[in-house]
Amino acid sequence: MKQAKKTRSIVIGLVIKLAIVLMVLLVGSYAKIRLDFSKNKVYSLTRVSKDAVRKLQDNMVVKIYTSKELPSQMTTLDRYVRDLLTEYKLAGRGKFHYEYITGLSLEELKNQAQQYGLGSMYFRIFENDKTTSKEVVYGAVFEYQGNYDSITLIPNMQAKLEYELTLRIQKLSRYTLPEITAFADTLYSFMPKQAYEEALKANFNVTFTDLYTPPKQTEVMIFHAGYDSLSATQLYNLDQYIMNGGKLVLMQDKIVSDGNSVMELQSNMFEFFENYGVKFSPSIAMDIFCDSRQMGVDTNISFPIYPVLRGTQHPITRNISNIVMYMGSGIIFKKKQGLDFQTILATSANSALLEGPDYELDTGLFYNPDPEKFKNPPIPLGAIVHGRMESYFKDKPEYQMPGFKPEVQDGKMVVYGDRELYIDPEKDIYKDRYYIILNAVDWLLDRETMINIRSRHMQKSILDIPYYMNKHELMWGDPGKTERRMKLGIKITATVLPSLILIIIGGFIALRRKQMQRGDNEEE
Repeated sequence: MKQAKKTRSIVIGLVIKLAIVLMVLLVGSYAKIRLDFSKNKVYSLTRVSKDAVRKLQDNMVVKIYTSKELPSQMTTLDRYVRDLLTEYKLAGRGKFHYEYITGLSLEELKNQAQQYGLGSMYFRIFENDKTTSKEVVYGAVFEYQGNYDSITLIPNMQAKLEYELTLRIQKLSRYTLPEITAFADTLYSFMPKQAYEEALKANFNVTFTDLYTPPKQTEVMIFHAGYDSLSATQLYNLDQYIMNGGKLVLMQDKIVSDGNSVMELQSNMFEFFENYGVKFSPSIAMDIFCDSRQMGVDTNISFPIYPVLRGTQHPITRNISNIVMYMGSGIIFKKKQGLDFQTILATSANSALLEGPDYELDTGLFYNPDPEKFKNPPIPLGAIVHGRMESYFKDKPEYQMPGFKPEVQDGKMVVYGDRELYIDPEKDIYKDRYYIILNAVDWLLDRETMINIRSRHMQKSILDIPYYMNKHELMWGDPGKTERRMKLGIKITATVLPSLILIIIGGFIALRRKQMQRGDNEEE
């Protein structure tokens, strides 16, 4: 009798627990509750992405063109795409929809996808006991108010996917983008900058100005500096933009080259910005960790005047590691009461300066950089200047116009010592370096969530050796040899250490048993 009651009690307990689980699942299915425990919350939409779909004025439809059977390399991406689109749909409140286009033959699928700019990909797969090549279509088309945009989805792009999708949503629904101003002289128009301009238009509503008339008083202006001095009218309009609370992202360098010679740039811009606490060094910043070019089959030539920088922990440069600067100029803070200076980008602890006026570079540094010649501490090439700023025209009453503002209490500038950060680099590994411009604008706009999804995919592993050495300011010597030596040491340690640990544990256990047996014998 007691056994039957006990059994009945166990069964009832199990039924109650099962009922609770079913109720939780039922409520969860209606409540649409999703928990994300992944690092950096990569499976949850950030605020900026939610805002983009919540502000849609009309229905947006995303069509996923996909082959019927995807190779194993695409399955993880496919699951993530479905999860992410579900998140967008939940945030869209009935205005965001998606559908999968799958019931077509490969040729029909390719023809439809190509109409929207989507291509196909080839994968090596193992099938029927042999390795074959398989053609696959996988991409997304965004349709909104008669316009469309598309993106081909490729393996291992999960960490960058939210940024790419949100960009297209913002691009099609223009009113969701923040407004900014940009200055550019005639030199800007001749520079190759396709990637930068496309990203700029996708992230912001940009109004360009020549500063001959007062610019639109947006919250942020990007200043693409040129070679020439500005007129007094241009300087005055820029000054008053700053005095009226406008924030600046400035790209400026001090050294120029015409391909044959290197010279110091002469411009009234340097005196102008020095008034706000920013001075540019007339020396070229060099770093032992720099860009290199292959000459012939086995020869690599180092270019220490093209330092490759890694970001700091500041949101603007965090997670970005391949930022090449071409003959960058160090940034010097001119101390002024009420002004603060913060470095957000710098060379490594193995730096040097190439000084003028001749700027003669030892050719030996191209082939075998001597660590002894790179003893300078990190050189700031990116910085934030923040605080009370006085007008450049404060003591020039002859230039002052009605409504003149003599100072601003909360001025803010993000400054880079390289005017050409926006140009398309020659190497693919540097293709995202212009992100530090976009990040600076978003930081000044208090859109840090946009920075997070833009830079998320570039986060370095703590096992990345160049990242580790730069972070801890370790002496490089020959970077390639040092990296290979460390990798060999790690491999040997990983191979020997487990065996050594097992031997030690085995020896300890054997010694312990021997002591116990000795104790037993003594008791007998």
